[in-house]
Amino acid sequence: MSQLIDLTAEITEEMANHPNHGRSPLFLSGTRMNHEQAEDTWRGKGIEDLSLVNGFVYIAEHNGTHIDAPFHLHPNGKTIDEIRLEECHGPAVWLDVSDVGPKGEIGPEELEDAAADACVEVVRGDSVLLYTGWDDYLPDDEATYLGDHPGLSESGAEWFYERDVSVVGTDCGNVDVAGDASMPAHRVLLREGAPDSYTLIVENLRNIDEIPSHRFVFSATPLPLNGATASPIRAFAIVDN
Repeated sequence: MSQLIDLTAEITEEMANHPNHGRSPLFLSGTRMNHEQAEDTWRGKGIEDLSLVNGFVYIAEHNGTHIDAPFHLHPNGKTIDEIRLEECHGPAVWLDVSDVGPKGEIGPEELEDAAADACVEVVRGDSVLLYTGWDDYLPDDEATYLGDHPGLSESGAEWFYERDVSVVGTDCGNVDVAGDASMPAHRVLLREGAPDSYTLIVENLRNIDEIPSHRFVFSATPLPLNGATASPIRAFAIVDN
């Protein structure tokens, strides 16, 4: 039997959301009836016990737990619908870099130390999840979660890119250090080798430290949104018992 660990942030209107992504999600009022109202639609038509409800949700491509496509930064990069499923589902490791601290840079030294502590080797094709512990600030301290989080330095991003990893994920709202407008990690991972070579980015993960083994299978498959720069995902780990 395999164990599944949910790594996804619940999607609510109150969830932490990077200001660049606009106000999202919105669960539009009036689009989701309750079952009692829905049953009234069929009453008197020979059907007395049927109710159907549905709703309309407006959500940004980069809202909540999501995966970035190279097109997010590179004009000739792949859009999210062009990403193959094999690129975002497969072997993975998670690394504990929670000692870095507010607005700390995660560089090669931190990554190598974390890999050694976990007794894992990062190899080509891996997804690597970075546990910073920053999701502990939610939901009570959104300002710290969004404004003070650590992130990859340029050299840290290059460490992953040189190893040809498939995905880099983080439990922060941004893989770059909070407030770094130059976005060095994004530029290295999504832009440096695009359109032919890139490393996908997953942000706003949850519960990374609940994965019982540092090596596992990670799934971060996106919706095939035509021409999109990113997609919300249901991220999870698969661990063999």
